[in-house]
Amino acid sequence: MAKTRACLLIGVEVITVEIETFIGNGFSGLNILGLNSEASRNMRERVRSALESIGVLIPAKRVVVNITPSEKIKESRTPLSQLDFAVAASILFSLYADKLKINYNLNEYFAGELTLSGEIKDLENILIYKALLLNKNEQLRINLSSKNKEIQINKNFIFYFNCLQDWWEFVCGKKQLENNLSNFKPILSASSDIKKNSDNSNFFQEIKNIIINLSTNPKALVGVLVSAMGKHHILFAGEPGIGKTYTLQKIEKLLPPLSAIEEFEIQMIYSKDNTLLRPFRNPHHSVSSAALIGGSSLKPGEVSLAHHGILFLDELSEFSAQSLESLREPLDSKYVCLSRANGHIRYPANFLLCATTNPCSCGYLFSTLKACRCHPKETRKYLQKLSGPLLDRFCLQIWLEPSSSRKVLDCFEKEIISFNNLYKLDKFVENYGRKILQENSYLNDNFSNHIKEILNSNMIFKNLSLRGQEKVRALAYTFHLVFNEIEINSKFIETILNYRILEKMFLQKNLF
Repeated sequence: MAKTRACLLIGVEVITVEIETFIGNGFSGLNILGLNSEASRNMRERVRSALESIGVLIPAKRVVVNITPSEKIKESRTPLSQLDFAVAASILFSLYADKLKINYNLNEYFAGELTLSGEIKDLENILIYKALLLNKNEQLRINLSSKNKEIQINKNFIFYFNCLQDWWEFVCGKKQLENNLSNFKPILSASSDIKKNSDNSNFFQEIKNIIINLSTNPKALVGVLVSAMGKHHILFAGEPGIGKTYTLQKIEKLLPPLSAIEEFEIQMIYSKDNTLLRPFRNPHHSVSSAALIGGSSLKPGEVSLAHHGILFLDELSEFSAQSLESLREPLDSKYVCLSRANGHIRYPANFLLCATTNPCSCGYLFSTLKACRCHPKETRKYLQKLSGPLLDRFCLQIWLEPSSSRKVLDCFEKEIISFNNLYKLDKFVENYGRKILQENSYLNDNFSNHIKEILNSNMIFKNLSLRGQEKVRALAYTFHLVFNEIEINSKFIETILNYRILEKMFLQKNLF
């Protein structure tokens, strides 16, 4: 009996698949266990033809190939045909290992689909073997197609083969492979979280351009800067055409470049090995809760595809109530557990939620310039989609007014307006960009205690939920990081609370 190994991707987790082959007496034939009937039949014919192409015939005996763990294989996101090479190698070892005195290593992995002529196809997703090596301390040997030579792995033996014939001759000692052993720099360190090399000057210039473009609406600009700095979920509401969508879409360019770990996690979700930017997912409001969270086929939904990026929901009140309520758990836990009849998978879902909404169907419910023409029942039904628990999960809940109706500016808006002085703007952009590129921004204990004393003396803060209080504390820290020249006092906290006003506006009693 012989054993080989391969890998499959289950969700974002890489599992090791063991292939055992036993040759004994009984009804002759090749049987593959652990797969469904169709996959087993297709693999059996491919492997049989590939073996015959190198002159190896399946003997007139009972040949049983068992693939484990069978209960997880059905959840694989990678094609099961990638196990062909490992199955063929297991059969060959079982037939000839003792006769030819071949030693095979249990830490040896095989990957690739076989053609009928015995050629080894290249892997579409090489990431699973990169992820395997991140979690393994021992030295491994991996056999791949010669078309996958771009893989870079350190302290591991990587062998490339064009076809099954080349591999078998190499194993039997009939053929030496030149320049086939790879020993490159490591693809990723398990503890590495260093930002990729980027042109910081371009990033700072992007921040400066955004501030200049959005300076006509200072409250919205304050919101996007604070949201990007602290990765706070943000909701804009206001009249139609006031610039809610246009402003929020700029947050994507304010976020720092992906770290090596973040990029690798995104690649595992998308099953792509190319360089990616931060995801920006913008589903239509007709999206179902299954598409938003994850479908019956256990594929990642929009919340997982937006991992380490932005999930942008335009016209939030137009989404179905079921879809919106399904967001509550991922916003808190940062992951999604999909439990369906055919399996159970956990996906990461650490995203920044950005949303916009109108207060009613016509959009002028709280307007000081135009009268609302919606029926009270329609408006109540429109706002009931935004439940209190969902609104409470938005750190920033900002009501935007037309600039013509704004008479009094808060301290943060005045700070933004002062950026008409180019020297002050350059200084702010430099400080802001430096902080947002840092790994973490910690504030000293004295500042934390000072903030807590002011917050505990505020009655509005005390009436908030525990979650709301935690959100306000986080906002206070971030506001100070962004606008560190503004004095920390009771007025500072009262102004921050005005950036969480929508819950009070939409859920107030006797609104209709």
